[in-house]
Amino acid sequence: MNGVCLRVLLVQSPVGRREAPIYPIGLACLAGALDSHECSGIDLSLEEFPEEALKTRLDTIRPDLVAVSVRNIDDSSYPVTHWYLDSFGVVMDVLGKWEGTVVVGGAGFSIYPERILKLWPRIDYAMVGEGDIALPQLLEHLRGAPEPPWLNDRIATPPRPSLEDMSLPDYSVFPASDYPGKGSVGVQTRRGCVFNCAYCTYKSLSGNGFRIRPIDRVLMDIREIIKQGFDSFMFVDSVFDHPVDYYRQLIDAMSKIGNVPPWGAWLSEAVPLESLGDLYSAGCRWIDFSPDVITRKGWKLMGKGGSLKQLWPVVKKARETGFTVGINFFSASPGENFFALLQKFLFMARARITLGWGSTFINIGTIRLYKGAPLSEKLYPGEELFQPVFYRPRGLADVMIRFFQAVRRVRR
Repeated sequence: MNGVCLRVLLVQSPVGRREAPIYPIGLACLAGALDSHECSGIDLSLEEFPEEALKTRLDTIRPDLVAVSVRNIDDSSYPVTHWYLDSFGVVMDVLGKWEGTVVVGGAGFSIYPERILKLWPRIDYAMVGEGDIALPQLLEHLRGAPEPPWLNDRIATPPRPSLEDMSLPDYSVFPASDYPGKGSVGVQTRRGCVFNCAYCTYKSLSGNGFRIRPIDRVLMDIREIIKQGFDSFMFVDSVFDHPVDYYRQLIDAMSKIGNVPPWGAWLSEAVPLESLGDLYSAGCRWIDFSPDVITRKGWKLMGKGGSLKQLWPVVKKARETGFTVGINFFSASPGENFFALLQKFLFMARARITLGWGSTFINIGTIRLYKGAPLSEKLYPGEELFQPVFYRPRGLADVMIRFFQAVRRVRR
């Protein structure tokens, strides 16, 4: 096989229910890195009958390798949790009758690779972490090159790549026409995180500290998105406004591009207030904050950066600037009680009534404990937590949250 161009099918695993589509930016990055091979893609979350759609695509292109991305194993929702691996099992059933190499990766998969390999032995290789450099090297190995040092039996645990010279995503593999609506395509400017949120697996998956993409490469992404016809995009970085110098340079550079479609990003509560006007001028139209807690004790125990005092002023300033704003809380967290939950509902009422009901959104969710998160290791040391385990409210607070979530489900 040495020197042979391989046919690669990139597959986004189906979700098993009707959901707003999320563009598979990870697979687009892989497609860009595999430019010496023949790549095509299929997002099974868009298909009404994913099993038949996958069978048809396999018969049509006859790939040598199928790479499947599993973004999440469940939807982290309490008290009713949707299990995405049920629909992933449909993919594995189809591939069980197909001859060729199967590689599986993605953020959700990377938390539980050993367990998922046991459940579906059809998987030839488990890609843990980032595959931008590793998957091309794995294909070279399949074509006759020596085995990479990071490949241990079927599990690939490659080092995290620098983002300086990474290939640009190939957005054409998953066409814009399939993803209508706000925030339909993702753009990534950095990986890793410097913050220490107790519930988060981001650092265990992507590393401590930020690996930053050169701004000119980010601008090339945006120009390609415009060229491909996407009508909006979302920065998928954990926090868009850190490091602050990079953030300021990026929005300054973006403001000089013509015809930038509207876009959104996740910000910290510490984002400089005076920068919000520049952010709006650069095309940003919706922003999200994730304070998670509402008391000083909860803030400290959850490992949050910045200060809780910054939350209301930045939300108010963002709405005055013209942004649609989302704020995310947890129903229960270490150091907070029933009265803290009431404060979150009062914050919701105050924000929506005084800052604009149709442009200020507050979500109150529940912490799903995943392996690799600091809070999980503290509460359940050494446990796998594959089946959903939640840090959930108790007593009257639990009744309130169950009612609140039931109303949300009915509205949806």
